[in-house]
Amino acid sequence: MGGRSEYLCYTDGACKAAHGGAGGWGFHIRPPSGPPIERYGKQTGTMAKVMEYRAVAEALAVLPEGAMAVVFSDNQSLVENLSKNLETWRARDFAKVDPLVVESVRHIDRAITDKQLVVRWEWVRGHKGNIGNERADELAAQGAREAKADVASEKPRGRR
Repeated sequence: MGGRSEYLCYTDGACKAAHGGAGGWGFHIRPPSGPPIERYGKQTGTMAKVMEYRAVAEALAVLPEGAMAVVFSDNQSLVENLSKNLETWRARDFAKVDPLVVESVRHIDRAITDKQLVVRWEWVRGHKGNIGNERADELAAQGAREAKADVASEKPRGRR
């Protein structure tokens, strides 16, 4: 595998624990041809690792059937888990997967299996000028900012 026949998928998650677990996920995909594909989302009451896995699940969901992809993440444990454990987790019906991320792991596995994706997992050092990783980080941060705004607007207002 190699070259420009692959979809280069940069994924990231963010969370502002001090702000009601305001989280965001984002991805930046460079397809073999055409413009980049980007999405982001938000969630309250979450954690950074949940958003990291969600970003991967959302990125794989937009890939076409039979695509070859490299998924880049600055989360080393996510890359290790998905590259080394996904087949074992599937064989054991995801029984040993962290309950916080099991839903996303199932979505990741389903996208790979149903679409017959060929996926390679790569760790990338975060905040070191990698353009795709920086963009995914910006998108995840945008989602977290929007979730933080949602949390702030939900707080009960005291009487004055």
